[in-house]
Amino acid sequence: MRHLYLLLLFLTPVFAIAQRPAISDFRLSGDAVKTGDRCIQLTFDQRWSSGSIWYKEAISLKSPFTMELKVMLGCKNRDGADGMVFVFHPNDRRVGYAGEGMGFSGLRPSIGIEIDTWENEHLGDPGQDHIALLRDGSVAHYRNLEGPNPIRNIEDCTEHDLRINWYPNREQLTIYIDGRQVLFYQGDLLNEVFRGKDKVYWGVTSGTGQYSNRQSVCIEKLDFKLVEERPNLELAGPKANRLIDGEFISLSNIKFESGSAKLLPASQMELDELARIIKARPGWKLDILGHTDNVGSASNNQQLSERRARAVAKYLQEKGIPEAQLNSRGLGERFPKHSNKSAAGRLKNRRVDFRLSKPIA
Repeated sequence: MRHLYLLLLFLTPVFAIAQRPAISDFRLSGDAVKTGDRCIQLTFDQRWSSGSIWYKEAISLKSPFTMELKVMLGCKNRDGADGMVFVFHPNDRRVGYAGEGMGFSGLRPSIGIEIDTWENEHLGDPGQDHIALLRDGSVAHYRNLEGPNPIRNIEDCTEHDLRINWYPNREQLTIYIDGRQVLFYQGDLLNEVFRGKDKVYWGVTSGTGQYSNRQSVCIEKLDFKLVEERPNLELAGPKANRLIDGEFISLSNIKFESGSAKLLPASQMELDELARIIKARPGWKLDILGHTDNVGSASNNQQLSERRARAVAKYLQEKGIPEAQLNSRGLGERFPKHSNKSAAGRLKNRRVDFRLSKPIA
């Protein structure tokens, strides 16, 4: 993550992401399986296979985005089916119907960028592979926002570049395949489809029916703004008194980018409150202890915990806390508070602990 945008405290925070995310940033369902560091196979080459991936964080349609991916729609041309849809929907855990529905059918409200490789005449499909902008879970082309536009044969056993651009100030959505513009739409998607609610999740759904193909997607680059709900500040409650009394406390709002020491915006709001508490107590010492779960090697976890503790100390220094008042250390995976056997336990073990000490008079 290269840039963090923090709005005023009373607003819903929005922050930017521009990176090649890890597969762990997505939820996989159905037949979707990881096939590489950044690739997911959505369907098997078998009848009635369906799979989907959903990005775990919501994005804002009030902000521009660019998504660069590689798609592979299979190796069977004449008898290959059905295709995939890039979906924007308020719920990240729903999947529509398989077959001609391609996992999109039934999702409402929604928009879907459909790449369809099978001709369903009753839906108004053209004879060629085609792309269309769908809405509200309908794959019938009489309800399209745009298209269907015929495209070159895409069931050629080859990865194809796909780029999706959205410019909300111009209300323009543009789709490119292998560098060629294949779809353009101009309209108020935010209000006409989502009734003014800009928070949506995005994912890729795919399905086969009576005919099949192996279909997959690889994530190359994502550049968009995430929406994160304003957290309740823990230091605005009883934990502040416990900290001032010299107890060790953990702050669950202190969060980092996955696998790195980059602080996320929710962390900044909590740390701003921590800085305010320390500034009111000149000379008091703050211990900052970084912890990790047990995923990966112990040495890597030790280094990561040290970097995260230093990142917190650096942030507090930038907020005016003297370096002499801060003591940061990393403790790696050695002191878990919860079981590392579950994802929830591992999440809680990836933490930063704090202790504030009053100087001896």
